[in-house]
Amino acid sequence: MKTEHYLGVACIVLASCGETHVSVPDAGTSELPSEGGDGGTPSGPRADSGPDERPEDDCMPEGVDNATPFSQTYRVVRRGQTNFQGTDYEIVSSMPWTYTLSAVQCHKSFPTTETDTHYIVDSNFELPSIKGVTDDVAWTPGAKNKGWAIGSNDDPAELVRKNGAMRPFVYHVNAGYEYGYFIYNKDPLPGDPIRYTGFRPTWVVHPDGDGYKMFFLDSMAPDSQGFEWPRHGDHWELNFGLYVDPNGKVYVPKPDKAKLANHDEGWDDYFGCVTINKANAPIPTTRTQFPGNESYYASETFLPGYAASGAPGHKYWGQKGRSMEEVAIWEDDGAPGGLNSPGNYHKPYSGGCDQAGYNFAHAEGFTWPELRAARTKMGDIPTRDQLYKITLYRFLGKEKKYELLGTLSYEQEDNGEWIPTGSGPEVHSLNDKNGRWIVNGPVFQDRGDHVFAILEDL
Repeated sequence: MKTEHYLGVACIVLASCGETHVSVPDAGTSELPSEGGDGGTPSGPRADSGPDERPEDDCMPEGVDNATPFSQTYRVVRRGQTNFQGTDYEIVSSMPWTYTLSAVQCHKSFPTTETDTHYIVDSNFELPSIKGVTDDVAWTPGAKNKGWAIGSNDDPAELVRKNGAMRPFVYHVNAGYEYGYFIYNKDPLPGDPIRYTGFRPTWVVHPDGDGYKMFFLDSMAPDSQGFEWPRHGDHWELNFGLYVDPNGKVYVPKPDKAKLANHDEGWDDYFGCVTINKANAPIPTTRTQFPGNESYYASETFLPGYAASGAPGHKYWGQKGRSMEEVAIWEDDGAPGGLNSPGNYHKPYSGGCDQAGYNFAHAEGFTWPELRAARTKMGDIPTRDQLYKITLYRFLGKEKKYELLGTLSYEQEDNGEWIPTGSGPEVHSLNDKNGRWIVNGPVFQDRGDHVFAILEDL
């Protein structure tokens, strides 16, 4: 059965979001240095002075907090509260409004056909917003990509024409979510030592007479629907994402058939590992997309004076004070000698908190000696204010005290290059030519332990 209607963008009345409070006693230890002040510059954290990017009230996503000093630029959702050294911190999830699909597509309407299993949205190749369906799908800004998680200068209409028929495009998701367009079946093809071919799409679309039919994966019998269910290809062919036909119509599965963004484990209400930004400006983080093109896409932004809980994905941290648009990029700038990736270079740290524990390290791109020397010679030298240090503490629940785990930081040499440094009892060298350091380990929730990653200015 098909019905015709027009699709309006998600318009939801602002509502409050449930929170969890994690109380950690104010227990001191001789290993813990004095914190002193708000952790920022003497003038305190910088206020949000950019343009107001918020959508109109009737397009505001559910649970957004518009009362923070950063709400003009960021979609801030409260997740709970934690305490570090006697100070309470709100735990929030933050991403720029320019990456919020319902905000970017606010008040846009597209002709839509509804079937029993999916929607067909005539959006002229754009990533559409559907209330209750794409709420946790993210818009990826760019020159030609129309919201899809492809290259900024990649035109989806041109890519469909090159394909000669309908093809899928990967999309990005909000921080804290996983992509719903694939599943790993643990059945890689023979001769695949990396096991990439175990990845299969959650849905596929095939021609059906004058139109198209959407099929959904039976993970127990993936090849039982009359055709061989596709896998991640030997040459990185991408069979994942939302399908777009030659006329620019986007095929979107209904939520009861497939999830576009997964959050099956739920939010971590124990908050075993949290990151607290005590620096003077927001710090954007990115994650790579797999299956996908493994470029950098938006993840959490750590806001000054706030905490953030762990988020999934392989994360890379940007320089302090840079916009997400400057950080979540991969495109090269044409620098000679193959050392032309500012997107790779502009990320000083990787890893972070997750529900299982913590894993913080200096990122390989920013510390790659040849790339670092080349970018420094070009004058691409971060300022001291753009960098920051990460100090980790563990609160021992049984002993009711904090212990220092270690600090990751940078020191600048006379020629301008920034060299990674590490110190502390739990910090160890990665033993590579980049001179990187790492601090990682589990969080024992059964003992009442918590880990705090404190971000501070150099």
